[in-house]
Amino acid sequence: MNQNNNNIIIPDYAFKLPVATVLLIKRDPFQRFGLSKILAQQESLTIHDCADDYKGLRLARQYKPDVIILDLEMLVSSDFKLHQELIEQSPKSKLIISANRIDRETTLKVYSIPASYYYEDGDMPRLLLAIATAFEGSIYVHPSTSNLLSNNLLMPISSSGLDSLAPQELAALKHLTTGKSYQEIAQSMCISTHTARNYICEIIKKLGLKNRTQAIVVAVCSGFCGEKKDQLRS
Repeated sequence: MNQNNNNIIIPDYAFKLPVATVLLIKRDPFQRFGLSKILAQQESLTIHDCADDYKGLRLARQYKPDVIILDLEMLVSSDFKLHQELIEQSPKSKLIISANRIDRETTLKVYSIPASYYYEDGDMPRLLLAIATAFEGSIYVHPSTSNLLSNNLLMPISSSGLDSLAPQELAALKHLTTGKSYQEIAQSMCISTHTARNYICEIIKKLGLKNRTQAIVVAVCSGFCGEKKDQLRS
């Protein structure tokens, strides 16, 4: 990772970390300490962390963090209610769900939550990218998490729905699957940010989905990242 004044460069991405407050909620003390220490090295980030639901809710209410990183295991143990309770305490916070594994039983429940997803593979630059993307109001899905979600879906998703999308909508979806924000999609397509946002909203509506996370996973599961991208290039 190359870094200068909070400018981060990783393959295919160059981005600047925002000035943001981050709340890390993770039960494992060693992982929590390690992540907190690494994140605290970023000058623009203010980090708070805790190991239990109740303190997490109190810290969310107290600090109103820009980004909340929530451990998937804690989300599951709360019967998938903790993310809602956190947002009730801090409505403007953006959520990142962090996981080192995901199974068939939890896949569809996780898949329905409008959040960014980081897979704990030690790739810290991508966690920083997830924070920057979530802060902007966009959805980031770690490539490994996309693969986990697609491999564990209980039912295959037909790609026929993608055929209803207009060429510009397909192009916007292509950029969305790479984790780009609305602004980055707009720049790539030479359109306004408002138009990019409208394309994504129309995609979600046409495919009968609830959020951008579902749109990304449907695209991955339907083979869009391979076959459809080739069609866009041809």
